[in-house]
Amino acid sequence: MEKRIQFSLAVAAAVLSLVGSWSAAARDTQRHLLNPDEAQRWRAVGSLRVAGQPSCTAALISDVEAITAAHCVVDRASGLRVDPEYLALVLGQRTDGFAAVRKVVAVAFLPGFLSAEPVTGLAELSSDLALLRLSGSVSAQEATPFEVADWPDPIDAVVDIVGYERGGSKTATIRQGCLSIDTWDGVTTVTCDLITGLSGSPVVLSQSPDSPLRLVASVSARGIGVGYVVTIAPHLAELRALIAKPYGAHGGAPRQDHVYQQE
Repeated sequence: MEKRIQFSLAVAAAVLSLVGSWSAAARDTQRHLLNPDEAQRWRAVGSLRVAGQPSCTAALISDVEAITAAHCVVDRASGLRVDPEYLALVLGQRTDGFAAVRKVVAVAFLPGFLSAEPVTGLAELSSDLALLRLSGSVSAQEATPFEVADWPDPIDAVVDIVGYERGGSKTATIRQGCLSIDTWDGVTTVTCDLITGLSGSPVVLSQSPDSPLRLVASVSARGIGVGYVVTIAPHLAELRALIAKPYGAHGGAPRQDHVYQQE
């Protein structure tokens, strides 16, 4: 309990910035561009495009689903969702090509996500997840989806984070050996320094190169010298239930009363 109280106070005192709105790159000695072998292994990581422009990162979790940060697909100035018509996911992008491209046809948000308010604490961060449904199946030859895994004890865990830095190389970067140091209400602090474009990046438990990639969280925000990531598994069933409802289903970001689905 003492650790949780300390963490809550630290978050309240820090000025949290959504990763997608950072203007300056942070130094990170653990960071490097994916080499060709690593790129093959991480093809399920995609560059999320809004109106054709790189915005954030998303992770493939089934042949037709991807997970990202909710703030990546909401216009925070207006609090309105970005129409899926303007969203696309480029999987396994590199300077010389990509593994697959799919349009987004539906988006589901957790009802607690505050879309047009400043982020000041954990209540906002803990709901910063969005589920994307893709226009067509991604084949096993194109990319192998991540396995969403439970994260029963996200303290002192070693994780890797892979994502697309906005304004940098078209190849994804990997941050290896990040340590999770505290957790509260589904939000965990990690020691990796994060920059623009990494919102929605997969947070994966570090394992041997021949082990399945176990996805436990999604990047949301940063504090002072750390990053904040949101645990996925407890929310996945709710997101899938929302996105399966017909047009007009309740739930999702404020100022919207439905999960948007294209006709």
